[in-house]
Amino acid sequence: MKSLRLWLIIAAMGLASTSLKAQEIKNVIVMIPDGCSTEWLAFGRWMNQGLPLHIDAQIRGLVRTYCSDSPIGDSAPTGSTYATGHRSRDGYIATYPDRSMDELGRRFATDSAMAFRPMFTIMEAAKRKGMKTGEVFTCYFTHATPADFLAHTPNRNQYARICQQMVCQAPDLMLGGGSFYIDSALNLTGFDALSELEANGIAYVKDFSSVKKADRQGASKIWGLFAPQDMAFEIDRPEEQPSIAEMTRFALDFLSRSDSGFLLMVEGSKIDWGAHDNDIPASVHDFLAFDKAVGVALDFARQDGQTLVMVMPDHQTGGPTIGNYRSSDIYAEISVEDIFGKLSRYQKSVEQACREILDDSRWAEGSLEVRKELIREALESDFLLADIPEETLENMAACLEKEGFSDESTRVLSAEINRQSYIGWTTHGHHGGDVFFATYHPDESRCLRGVIDNEDIAPYICQEAGLGNLDSLSLQYYRPIGEVFPKAVIKIKGGDVSKPGVDPEYAEVRLKGKTRRIRLFPNRDYCEVNGKRCPLPGICIYNGVDFYLPEARLWLE
Repeated sequence: MKSLRLWLIIAAMGLASTSLKAQEIKNVIVMIPDGCSTEWLAFGRWMNQGLPLHIDAQIRGLVRTYCSDSPIGDSAPTGSTYATGHRSRDGYIATYPDRSMDELGRRFATDSAMAFRPMFTIMEAAKRKGMKTGEVFTCYFTHATPADFLAHTPNRNQYARICQQMVCQAPDLMLGGGSFYIDSALNLTGFDALSELEANGIAYVKDFSSVKKADRQGASKIWGLFAPQDMAFEIDRPEEQPSIAEMTRFALDFLSRSDSGFLLMVEGSKIDWGAHDNDIPASVHDFLAFDKAVGVALDFARQDGQTLVMVMPDHQTGGPTIGNYRSSDIYAEISVEDIFGKLSRYQKSVEQACREILDDSRWAEGSLEVRKELIREALESDFLLADIPEETLENMAACLEKEGFSDESTRVLSAEINRQSYIGWTTHGHHGGDVFFATYHPDESRCLRGVIDNEDIAPYICQEAGLGNLDSLSLQYYRPIGEVFPKAVIKIKGGDVSKPGVDPEYAEVRLKGKTRRIRLFPNRDYCEVNGKRCPLPGICIYNGVDFYLPEARLWLE
């Protein structure tokens, strides 16, 4: 059904015509403004003095985006859908779902025989084809969307497992946050991430100047991780951290030197994070920064002439609206200044203001009245508020005292800022509306258009870039260990695998009638055959359910 739907889209575009046969796309840039609501397009233009956004001219339609088991998407499965061509469940990273929202399987069918199996991604397919690969993001690399393209687990919070998988099938370039997961891996899990990166010829650095230095010195692979966890919001970004546009520009220059082409994933990660907290300056300025990165990508693609660019949010977050209940009776009388004047003068995120309040020495030493005054000063000076009710200040002080620096504390401050604005919000979570998508293709007739399904993106990219059939590749590269060795004796050694997130030490395979003894290590790109290290043409996944690995014919003589 899915292949038929995609063929119909292609036929409608005229791609089925032999007269339009063109050479394969050489380079692919996938850009995901995480959690970006469609309302941010208009909001971004007004905040940009009414000027068009870089993305505007390339918007082609809408994407129906949802999980296999819910109309409202989570970043892990919706990003996975863009990476694999299959919807999945809440929390699943490039892993086939074990259930659908339709229990009878009529409209949203799932194959129970495929449950929990890793699904091959477009980035893995690009690596297999010999293309260069890279990721740019502002969260940490083990977070949902970066992981969606390189890792496989039914639990997005199993960061140690995700780290191992991403290190062992590392992209050529990684720019973003998350140095903690490399630096602390050995102490926390026994996995020597630093040694693995070094063994794979990857230069690992922690500042952007060192990325450029490693490049000048001829490094063929670079991981630049610029914060222990996530990077700062754009509006709070310190000089030493690069912008997402700067990282994208470097990535395109670095990856495009290869004659074999490249696939780059760029995520505006924290558009979503700000929207979760209803933090207007955080989310909007991150969206505008992302749009600048889109401009960089489009400039490259137009000059290159062989590059496909796809831009689409994975879901929407927060439900922001230009206009709220304050404007119900006066919506047509409100001026641009009324709505956007104050917002355009904000100099920090609400999250940063919350941090500064709690870091102020007066907070730790002060009475309730002192703390209320500290909050009042911050909101009046940073967000131009006035006449904050005493009860509201007391509630804020109580929340910050109880929760400390947290989402809850940021949200209690955001609530008053939004109450005094004309911007509405519906939720601190995600919402299930269709999202926009933009496409640039050197052959305009080959662009996707209309209302499409989130499962259509990956097959379209595979077709245009010649990446192969992801379903077939999944069956070849991620077979359950019992199918790879149906007649062997298999024993799982070490580790209390009954505990969530705990991996065994290895799986030992004894082939009947043969003297070979194989040890398969979870989430590694190698095994041992009779004690000798043997590379695998991919990674051996252990996801808490089973071992999954490439077919024996691909690596075992």
